[in-house]
Amino acid sequence: NKVFKFNGAALAYKPKQKAIPVYIGAQGEKMLETAGKIGDGALINASNPKDFAFAVPIIKKAAGDKKFDVAAYTSFSIDTDAKKAKGAVRPVVGFIAAGAPVPVLQRHGLDLNAVNTIKGGLAKGDFKTAFGAVSDAMIDAFSIYGTPQDMIAKIKGLEAAGCTQIVAGSPIGADKNKSIRLIGKYIV
Repeated sequence: NKVFKFNGAALAYKPKQKAIPVYIGAQGEKMLETAGKIGDGALINASNPKDFAFAVPIIKKAAGDKKFDVAAYTSFSIDTDAKKAKGAVRPVVGFIAAGAPVPVLQRHGLDLNAVNTIKGGLAKGDFKTAFGAVSDAMIDAFSIYGTPQDMIAKIKGLEAAGCTQIVAGSPIGADKNKSIRLIGKYIV
């Protein structure tokens, strides 16, 4: 591989549309407000309607009457076998729970001691302990998983909470190729 530098490089690209929409990644109250004020949309790293019940009113107040997209960047896992989908999402949820702020954990009524167990396991590289402490409540709070029919219902719940777009984030499913085919057939 060669590494090279260009001084004063430019890209000669003209988008087909006049304005490219700007989406702002936001979760906390001030960032949600900022996204509503200056953005065209918000990309919210959440998978549960409770998080959007918190976020959407803040955004709508700040956005006023302008058109605004609320995109849910979900931890998403689909399979024809719901147990496989749930198993695939467990490690991702472990990392999400370990990095979640206390108010978010409290919003979902999650066990802070279990979250500390996850953090301790991750810090030591002890994934068995970390992911073993991931509860069903954490999985429900921080992901959407299941069969295509389960996922359609969960997506409808997010839409009812104010989401206008759903992003299928990691892990997508236990078998990536199968999951992508299922998303294409049933979700898109």
